Order: sequence, then C-alpha cells, then structure tokens
Amino acid sequence: MCTNLIANIMLHILSSAMHKESMPLPLQLDAQWQDAHQVIAVLTGGTEAAFLRLIRQGQLSLSEPIYMLVSGQSNSLAASLEILSWIQQHGGQGVLLREKDKDSYQSITPEQIPTLETSDQPAVSTKLNCRLGVVGFPSDWLIASQVDYERALQELGVELVDIPIEEVTSLGIVDGGQKGADLIYQRLREIVTKYDLQGVTLRCFDILTTVHNTGCMALSRLNDEGIPAACEGDIPALLTMMLCHQRTGEYCFQVNPARIQEDGRMLWAHCTLPLKMCSSHVLTTHFESGIGVAIHGELPLGDYTLVKLSADLRRLLAEDVELVANQYEPNLCRTQVWIQGTPELAERLLREPIANHHILIRGHHAKDLR
Repeated sequence: MCTNLIANIMLHILSSAMHKESMPLPLQLDAQWQDAHQVIAVLTGGTEAAFLRLIRQGQLSLSEPIYMLVSGQSNSLAASLEILSWIQQHGGQGVLLREKDKDSYQSITPEQIPTLETSDQPAVSTKLNCRLGVVGFPSDWLIASQVDYERALQELGVELVDIPIEEVTSLGIVDGGQKGADLIYQRLREIVTKYDLQGVTLRCFDILTTVHNTGCMALSRLNDEGIPAACEGDIPALLTMMLCHQRTGEYCFQVNPARIQEDGRMLWAHCTLPLKMCSSHVLTTHFESGIGVAIHGELPLGDYTLVKLSADLRRLLAEDVELVANQYEPNLCRTQVWIQGTPELAERLLREPIANHHILIRGHHAKDLR
C-alpha cells in the first residue's frame, strides 16, 4: 500500500503482496469527480483489509464519497465490490471508476446512488436446518461478509461450527501436485465426518504458505460429492450454496466478478468448481500464488442462475442468466465464464453489491429461490 498525490488528490494505491500489478493513473479527471478528495486504486484482490486500515487510521472518512479506481484483472473489481458493500453497510457512499482512455477515468457506478435499504425480515423464509463448518476464520479481506452465528441459527436453522485451521495445516508441507491435493481432500473429508457437517468453508489461503498446496481440488471433490464447500472461509457464500443445493439439487460454482458491462454482459472467475459442472477441464496452478493444483474448466453454454445471500441474511439476489462463452486469460482466476444478464442486473451489482463472491448454478431457478 502506498500513497501518491495526483492532481491535488491523495491517491491510496492498494495491492496484495501476492501480486505485482500496475494501473495507469489518471492525468485528468472527469467533471463528475474532479472535486473528489478520497481516491483509492484497487489494483488487486485481497486488499480490503488495507482499506480498513486507512479508515481506522483516519486517512479515509465515510463523511464524504470514496472513489475507487478499478481494473478488469487481478480481482480488482471483486475487491472493490467488497469494499463498496462495507462502505454502504456503514452509511457511506462509494463510487467505482474505470479507465476511459490512457489519460482519464470515468464512473461506472450509476449516477443515482440511494441509501441502502434494509429489511427486518429474513430473505429466506424456510430453514435450511444443517450444520456447517468454518475451517479457520473468514479471510481478512471479507470485510462485508461477517455473519452473526446466532442469527443464522435462529433464522435459518444453521449451526456454524468453528474449526481450527490447524486441523489442516498440521499436515505439514505436502507434495505440490495432485498427491498433495489428495491429502488435503482426505483431511477435509475427515473433518466433515468428525464434526458431522453438511457443508464446509475453508480459509484456503492460509494453507498456501503452510502446506504449500491449495484447497481447490479438495473443495471441488466435496462439491462433486454433494457436500457444499466454499473458499476463503466465506460464510455467506456457503449459506448461498446450501440454499441452492437444498432448493434445486444443482452443483454450485463460487465465482468472483471480474468485469461488469452496462449491457449486462459479465465476466466471472474462480480457481475451483465441481468437475461435474464442466464439459472439459485441465489442472493448472492457483492464480494468485502460482503454486499447487487449481482448475481451468469449460462449462456448457446455456441457462444458469446467479445467486447470493447477504451476510445479514436480509437480501437475496437470484437472477436467471445465460452463460455465453468460456475464456482464459493469465491475469484472472483459472476458470473464466462470460454470462449475459440484463442491464438492470449489471446496475444492481454495481450500485448495491452483495459483497464479492456469488454462486452460479445450472438452469433457471430464480423463481424457486426467491
């Protein structure tokens, strides 16, 4: 994290230690934000905790809008939407900006940004009645994704069980290929049995530096077995998976938003997914770390549903979409899919995001989930 002075504006540059990214900085400002005083350049994912430090140190304030420069790579948009969600949860206003040309940026946040309305009623009316494991705490960057365990139990019938990450990291350093990935899967499968779990989420980045492999294949295999398994200790993502699993029986692909266009065309990506969702796949390395085993999958084109339950359990996004293309770029998580939604969906995701991760399932199921 560093700070630059650009055109009399204090610009805070946020980048994860795992990335070495750059972003062209604006030489001129659009009229709509030339009076901005608070600007952050979100170069990569994993920078949300650095944003919180700026808030706590008084270098950023919620008393005026916070502007975010966003790129279409390295999980920049994913981190920005998590940050924007946190800002809105705490009564502030955030504006997303992307490069218009090599010298300037423009807003991609809809002009009218309403105060976020919250409901007193749960978004999900029927209980899930299950026991879910949280292996390690949620990742530090999931700042807008903190779930109240007691509320989850009372409103969803979900018992959330904290499990020390040491139950996985005690494996020690394993083989960096498939053999090591199999050992991580076996350990997670033992944890599911030991704690009588119906689903699990793993603080997977912690095992990169301790076990020297990834949880990508382990989570993929659990999902293939009908045990919803989420990445990064993300509890709202896991709750969304369990909802989709119980209501539709479909396999779930946890995805990051990478690019969202005004016409509703969107690029989503992640390094793990159930192989049963793929028409083909190859094994590769994990994007951020470049180590271990991850999945580049190709998904069948056609009908899908994009789903997300908010951390406070008060909002549920469930929208029918079309998967229109698969792609591969080296500067994104390994499985990358383009989906076509409506312009209204694109605006909603940019104006009132439900944090970062969403869930993609086969078929049109929006009516069954709402």
